[in-house]
Amino acid sequence: GPEVPRQGRPLLPVIVQRRSERPGVPWRNGLGVQYEVDADHPTDWIWRLSTADIDRDVPFSSFPGVHRVFCVGGGSGVTLEVNGRDVACGPCAVARFDGGDAVHARIWDGPVQAVNLMWRDGSPWRDLEVLEQGSSRMGVLAVVACGASSVSVGGRVHELGHLDAVIRLDEGCDVSVVRGAVAAVVGSLTA
Repeated sequence: GPEVPRQGRPLLPVIVQRRSERPGVPWRNGLGVQYEVDADHPTDWIWRLSTADIDRDVPFSSFPGVHRVFCVGGGSGVTLEVNGRDVACGPCAVARFDGGDAVHARIWDGPVQAVNLMWRDGSPWRDLEVLEQGSSRMGVLAVVACGASSVSVGGRVHELGHLDAVIRLDEGCDVSVVRGAVAAVVGSLTA
């Protein structure tokens, strides 16, 4: 008979998305390129998960009315100047700020790959948490690999290259990191 989903198993097959499959889209300010991982709508999104390559010191685009979470997914790190205050972000570090804040990134030593989560004010709360080898988390909605990683999603292991993702975990899922580290999207599906 048909397989009955067990607790912690996704009800639908998850999607493994490779970094190379994502088309680049210019930043709103035209000074960088982002690669959309997932969103609830292609243009009029309420939430969006993306990666970006930061290869020089650059201001971020302004997104008033949007919550932003930034994670260093690769590279040595970056200092984010947020409304004149410096926030140092090394590998796998997470910074949270308002989309309307004035943010300028200063790279430390070569290019940085970022994982970015945005969601609009008044929509369900979301966050990014870094999960490292040996750690587990329930209720994960998506993961992006910070370097080559292996993750167990609902009991099935997926091998991920740098910035590859497992997405569409719409019911929230149990994720365990077998090797490496991932940026995991957690939060509520309803307001």
